[in-house]
Amino acid sequence: MTILGIIGRTDNPQVHDGAAALIEDGKIIYAIEQERLSRNRYALGEGASDAIRACLEHTGRRITDIDHIAYGWLPELKNGKTISEHISLSDELTSVILPAEVENPPPIHFVQHHYTHAAVTYFTSGFESAAVLVVDGRGEGESISLYHAKGNNIELIESYPMIYSLGVFYSAAGACAGLGGPGAHSGPGKLMGLAPFGQLRQEIEFSFDKDTGQFYLPLSIRKAVDELTEMPTAGDMWKLWHQYYEQHFYPYDGHSRISSNSYDTMHYVDLAATVQRKLEDICQRLAERLRSLTGEKNLVLSGGCALNCSMNAYLSRKNIFENIYVFPAANDAGCSIGAALALSFTKEPPKATPPRLVAPAFGRAYTDEEIIEAIRAYGFTPQQLSSDELAERVAADLADGKIVAWFRGKDELGPRALGRRSFLGNPAQRETLGRLNKIKGREMWRPLAPSILEEQAETVLESSMERGLHRYMLGVATIRPEWRAKVPAVVHVDFSTRPHFVQQEHDGAYWKMICQFYEKTGIPLVCNTSLNVAGQPLVHKPEEVLEIYNTQEDLETLALGGFYLTKDKPVEHADEAKAVAKFQAISK
Repeated sequence: MTILGIIGRTDNPQVHDGAAALIEDGKIIYAIEQERLSRNRYALGEGASDAIRACLEHTGRRITDIDHIAYGWLPELKNGKTISEHISLSDELTSVILPAEVENPPPIHFVQHHYTHAAVTYFTSGFESAAVLVVDGRGEGESISLYHAKGNNIELIESYPMIYSLGVFYSAAGACAGLGGPGAHSGPGKLMGLAPFGQLRQEIEFSFDKDTGQFYLPLSIRKAVDELTEMPTAGDMWKLWHQYYEQHFYPYDGHSRISSNSYDTMHYVDLAATVQRKLEDICQRLAERLRSLTGEKNLVLSGGCALNCSMNAYLSRKNIFENIYVFPAANDAGCSIGAALALSFTKEPPKATPPRLVAPAFGRAYTDEEIIEAIRAYGFTPQQLSSDELAERVAADLADGKIVAWFRGKDELGPRALGRRSFLGNPAQRETLGRLNKIKGREMWRPLAPSILEEQAETVLESSMERGLHRYMLGVATIRPEWRAKVPAVVHVDFSTRPHFVQQEHDGAYWKMICQFYEKTGIPLVCNTSLNVAGQPLVHKPEEVLEIYNTQEDLETLALGGFYLTKDKPVEHADEAKAVAKFQAISK
């Protein structure tokens, strides 16, 4: 049975992270995000038409080869036919979720949004049973859902309405700190990176009682909600939280954010720290409630808040559950796969537990011929190396302090770069942080993550070694004291880092290159950050990485498939080192 999973629609400019996935007999064959193809980050209001076309084209299928379509949202339907508690069949909305050229589509199944989040993280976890926690901005009406998954069944235990949205709570704080307004999807990730610079300030009167399952809002917000004549929207709650932060955390008396002409983000480090801790505290209590209600030893998470590495690591340290797993595309893009898996497992339940996801490399790889054509189009001479030669050459360049763009294999689904579309740098040189942030157009205080040989992880890191997080760069660990001066480019202000565990079995060429770097330097890790520049999604085509290589002077080496390009001109980096030092001096 072949199922096309979709998320995204064209009639609402706030709908984000459109994506499409092709599932065959319960296995993920292909998946890609709309933004990678349209080149518009988050693909706001674009739907998923380009992603749908890519799924069909690159798997050699036509729409007539698809048995069912699964859409990752369950709207109010006029003529919906109930298939299960979470799935309805309808022929509505075809014009806003499918490409215009699609006529007579196969049956379309609408799957409840949080259920798709639950399905994608549980059915890829490798667990036979698990407690499931979904936390995001909002679904159809809920913002938090607790499930118990066992075998092929996922049962809803509790859900909480949008007025208690942790995603909205967190996003509004990012905006208050100058990290983006409503709908700025990069704000939460930036706020997480800002939090370690700050200290806990006054208590935010937002809490959850794990015994009664009751949420409690700050009195001012509760009063405002009660005075509304209709149920508040996500936008209403965002405004209420933003007002709350301005009243309690704005650092200058007598001024409001509206009247301020400019932001100084470093004035908001305490807000970031306080909001981050509140997110962790509430999620801890939700997890404790889940444990008591299910008795499970495994926890799987999904939803946008599950991309918060610090929160995931906090839950891991609390040892509420023995094992934790997060699907790498925990954002809405993953719901394309989740919707398809939910429908597949409903119609044809597998006889055995599906294995743990190896890597979210579900997209397209490029042939040597395609890469050669792109390289020549940019005026470069292709130089093809063997896998061993490429690993040795790139490792040598990194050891010499060069910045490398690494493009190899299939597109990865989700926001994390896991060794297929990455910028790489030498972690032993502190200025690497500033250089990479400058290339990417990021704030200088934003931290870098390491890709580390899994077999050497405990040598460098202490605290949680939860592979269900670190395999996908979705947790945080502490750098051991004796290593902090050795790898300063990946040490955040609180001595934390967001590691990506690299395995020989599954990351062959990437693992081999890091091994070569280890042999040359004695350091079993490299700096790794996503291969994109400001305002753009991760690169998809060879031409896109070549454009970055061609325009960024400080990007000195490009490993493109099995091909190697390098620049000989040395670049000075004093300014970047000074900028990093400025922000490193601001600490607790």
